[in-house]
Amino acid sequence: MRILIFGAGRVGLNLAKFLEKKHEVIVLDRDKDVCDRIASESDLQVICGDTTDPDRLDQLKLGTADFVFAVTGHEEANFLVSLYAKHARAKRVVCRASEAKYSRLMERLEVEPLLPESTLARELANMVMHPVISQLLDPRFSQIEMLEKEVTGGMVNKSVAEASESQKFTIAAVYDGRDFQPAEPSFILQKGMKIVVVKHNRK
Repeated sequence: MRILIFGAGRVGLNLAKFLEKKHEVIVLDRDKDVCDRIASESDLQVICGDTTDPDRLDQLKLGTADFVFAVTGHEEANFLVSLYAKHARAKRVVCRASEAKYSRLMERLEVEPLLPESTLARELANMVMHPVISQLLDPRFSQIEMLEKEVTGGMVNKSVAEASESQKFTIAAVYDGRDFQPAEPSFILQKGMKIVVVKHNRK
């Protein structure tokens, strides 16, 4: 996937490091010192300059992006980048906000709001309320991995049972583009559907 991250602060940089191994990631920031440091310490593609410059945004071809994350420390810049990205028809746009009151407005504009404090609080609450699930998804405690895959190749027109056996993983759910379907063994997978799979990475 092609992913653009506006803002190389703690949120943006950590996000980029999580994603860079499997995706095309471009990080943008206006601070030259920050850009130079990231370029010298990693293999990330970094662009330095005004993140709200229309000419620069056009050069980035936002319409080809699978994700645009606007996570700078400047709320106005985040909103402007997000709106520009939606106008350019980026597939998904996520915007950092400081207050929950902005969430409804962003949702109306089909921008996904990100409130870091709320997200962190939700993660911490899950550790308390769903401790087993939290440990299951944490590689420090478990060799179980949950992945999202697209139905292609040999999985097309196969039942869930057949695909699970041939691919050596367990299909937990099927997404048909509109709804999640239960992974009944006899359910027939169609090209383009997404499946959520559980895989055991044995040591």
